[in-house]
Amino acid sequence: MYRKDVNEHSPLRVFEKSMHGGLGRGNIGVVLSRAGVGKTAMLVQIALDDLMRDRKVLHISHEQAADHVRAYYDEIFHDLAVLNRLEHVDAERADIERHRQIYSLLQHPKGPTTTSKILETVKFARDVAHFEPDVIIIDGFDFGHATDAAVDSLHDLAKESGVEMWISATAPGSDDRAVGYPPSIARHIDNVAVVVFLEAEKNTIRLRLVKDHQNKDLTQLHLRLDPHSMRVIDEDLPPAGDRTANPRQFRLFSGGGRGAEAAFGGAAEAWGIAETNFSFAGHTMLERRRGVVVLDEQELKKGDFSLVYASRRLDRILSEIPLIRNVLQIIWHQVSNASQVFVVGVIQPDGHVKGGTGWGAELARLWRKPLFVFDQNRNGWFRWSGTAWEIAHDPKIEAESFAGLGTQKLTEQGQAAITALFERSFGKRPS
Repeated sequence: MYRKDVNEHSPLRVFEKSMHGGLGRGNIGVVLSRAGVGKTAMLVQIALDDLMRDRKVLHISHEQAADHVRAYYDEIFHDLAVLNRLEHVDAERADIERHRQIYSLLQHPKGPTTTSKILETVKFARDVAHFEPDVIIIDGFDFGHATDAAVDSLHDLAKESGVEMWISATAPGSDDRAVGYPPSIARHIDNVAVVVFLEAEKNTIRLRLVKDHQNKDLTQLHLRLDPHSMRVIDEDLPPAGDRTANPRQFRLFSGGGRGAEAAFGGAAEAWGIAETNFSFAGHTMLERRRGVVVLDEQELKKGDFSLVYASRRLDRILSEIPLIRNVLQIIWHQVSNASQVFVVGVIQPDGHVKGGTGWGAELARLWRKPLFVFDQNRNGWFRWSGTAWEIAHDPKIEAESFAGLGTQKLTEQGQAAITALFERSFGKRPS
């Protein structure tokens, strides 16, 4: 079985479905139980599931040394690989390790300074290790001694960074079954989107959902931890073909300009998808105001491909276009951050996509990223096979980080194609 199939059949798909699609970027989820029940194992499985979807995970532990945490990952991954007969195990394990960083704060006692150490660790990972996580795991947070300001700062970190943050905490007991979390958590519950309680019952450990965003009717979780392997086991996982992708797990990278980019951004907002629009000072064609990231000169230079090289690739003199260097630079950022690229424009007889938009398609081809172009002249989607353009029947957004770019001269057919793309990928447009 390949990695994609393992994820498709993972019991954590039930976990996400029970939470109306999952935790979502910018939110905090809490795994709660008495000591020794299985919080660390649960967090590791959440992290492994994200790692196998090519998401970067930063794991911070107050409970274990880094080597012990790594051993948890190795053991649970080994069990998962054997159970699912995973192909290319060594390569998959190496890929997971590249996308994961583990830090231990075991030597730092829990208390009021805990949050500042967490923030320092995240900053170190970003600034020194150049590691930008999609998911932050915090194992062993002391809500009882945490100030309101401390928990606010964690919530701000999740929100501003667009990460999913999972935190484990110890509950003194499970007597308050109606509420499901102790007073130490209740004080901060407005900053917490999801709470899951691990509950020991005879020979098993059951998962109980006690908070699900703003939903009042909580879904019963048909999940438990195997007491021997501590692996999550599902009771009634629906077939993979019956499930649509969860838009909360996805992020659009675009430029927010008029035309196709604005249409991609509008669709992302309608479906509740996170949006990053790279821009620059003086960008007069910017229409989207959601998720705008204005790049400074140093950041822009990262995408500073030669205009001569780009002109040769596109067979067009790009220096004649106003602000073209800045446009090409932000297109570089859009495509480099994406694992799948969608373009709306026109494929010319020479195989290049017409206009400045063509640079995004060229970068996707150069970096061998899945590339789909909706040709407005031929009113259909095409996929780059690696050697030629092929007709693409009903493509879907499958990569959690995807780019949407295209022409300023968006036609009705182009707009309809973008809308249909999101409907195929995520279901009917939310009302």
